[in-house]
Amino acid sequence: MLYGRSAESAALDEVIARAREGQGGAAVLRGEAGAGKTALLDAAAGRGDAARVLRATGVEAESGLAFAALHQLLWPVTGALEELPAPQRDAVRAALGLAAEPAGDPYPLGAGVLSLLAEAAAPHGLICIVDDFQWIDRASAHALLFAARRLGTERIALLFAVRGDAPVPGVPLTVEVRGLPDAAAAELLRARHAVPSGVARDLVAATGGNPLALREIAARLTPAQLAGAAPLPDPLPGGARLFGDRVAALSAGAGLLARVAAVEADLDPALRATARLLSDGTGRAARCALAELEESGLAGLDGTRLRFRHPLIRSAVYEAATPAGLRRVHAVLAELTGGDRRAWHLAGAAVGRDERVAAELVAAARRARERGGYGSAATALARAAELTPEPGPRAVRLKDAAVAAWLGGRPGQAESLLAEARELPGTDTALALEIARLRGRFELNSGDAAEAVRILSTGDSLEMLADAAEAASYVGDTAALIGLGRRAAAHPPGSCGTRWPGSVWRWTATRPGPACCGGRWSGRGPAGPGRRRTICGRRPRRASWARRIWRPGWRSGPDGWPGCRG
Repeated sequence: MLYGRSAESAALDEVIARAREGQGGAAVLRGEAGAGKTALLDAAAGRGDAARVLRATGVEAESGLAFAALHQLLWPVTGALEELPAPQRDAVRAALGLAAEPAGDPYPLGAGVLSLLAEAAAPHGLICIVDDFQWIDRASAHALLFAARRLGTERIALLFAVRGDAPVPGVPLTVEVRGLPDAAAAELLRARHAVPSGVARDLVAATGGNPLALREIAARLTPAQLAGAAPLPDPLPGGARLFGDRVAALSAGAGLLARVAAVEADLDPALRATARLLSDGTGRAARCALAELEESGLAGLDGTRLRFRHPLIRSAVYEAATPAGLRRVHAVLAELTGGDRRAWHLAGAAVGRDERVAAELVAAARRARERGGYGSAATALARAAELTPEPGPRAVRLKDAAVAAWLGGRPGQAESLLAEARELPGTDTALALEIARLRGRFELNSGDAAEAVRILSTGDSLEMLADAAEAASYVGDTAALIGLGRRAAAHPPGSCGTRWPGSVWRWTATRPGPACCGGRWSGRGPAGPGRRRTICGRRPRRASWARRIWRPGWRSGPDGWPGCRG
């Protein structure tokens, strides 16, 4: 039973009712941990009559795995993939790991997710629940939000729950889930624990009406404290203390399984790893540990996954574990898993820098990029850089992580990673220029064209000069354009592999601003009207600077990642 949530429930019911009539939509439940978002979602799904329900839950341990959440949500309906148009079907199959081809273009993937959900909505409608959205991997989030913005004529209700202020862009309806009103919180305490009004008032004031905190704290108080005959403990249990005692009360086997589940939610490898760590050849001890963990109420099975009842339980398990114990768990899981999961478990087991593990993460990043998971690729590359022993390769991986972060929509992270790469000792001249060129591109794309001119002008390659000219054209800096043209003219013809005119600087002097873009110069000037000037063989187009970072034709770095010619 829900207490004090009539307004929130009504808002969700309206979204579901409209979807049932063919006016699909999405809503976001936003609130702190323990506010009751999951309970509201479960109750709304239960009131959906005959509508089908699909669910995915964000897992912090999988937030770096591209399309992990999409796999959770769509796996039950993969049988309908054959009904999709071929490009959409192939994109979804690639994202779900059902095909070898990379899911590079996000548009057919987003369209395919929407089409598959529409197929699943027949005949009675569909309720999609995405819980703990703040931990959904970025690639899945982009695909789901693409679909959420296009539900107008579908019989689909897409309900998100998110903690704190994590953004859920493009979903117009947000339902704030705050602490319970005083009267509702007191009613909950009275119904569950017969708490008198004076004690209830103190508990509500101390917890802000957080339903989970109220239930957990009341369960840990003595009868005398609940009755008001003894003072409440000061401070009240909260935060890590909320579940710490219950985690500590688990047996050695159940506690070990909890630690394994904290880093690997899939039940099969979790049980096998627990059995190996317990030297349990039959697996019986691991199954007994699972039964105890479920009976404790701390975790339960959700299909083939072991799911903690609340994220703070997982935090409590982490805090109770020793670093050496967690590394041992990761090491065993690395032997039992493959692909991206193996790479991340190897990283979790690493002590100090390790090139072999770093290379595994680079490979995982490459796979994520091929699926369009740039945010996941950035996370993997940043961790790979941490594990890389030599400063030169570490700088390259930080630079690659910055590029991936930029393309994944994380400009702040991209700039920080690039700054870290720039400060590493031992960076060669070519890499330093490549980093400078990326810095200039980032500045230009962020709107500071003058700073981009300053940065890009430090290089002397024709490509950097062309990029600097592009930036100068945005601010109308004619003097800079003339200087850049003169510097370009000093290069011998053909130095970039293609012909270019010796009169480029004279052309820039006759124009208030060039119509150039990344290397080709065109316009009227001494060389004649309409003559197209080739410097580095690129077409004059004002495409996104960030998207051109990975266009075909750029050279690959030592890890096979695209780079620029600097």
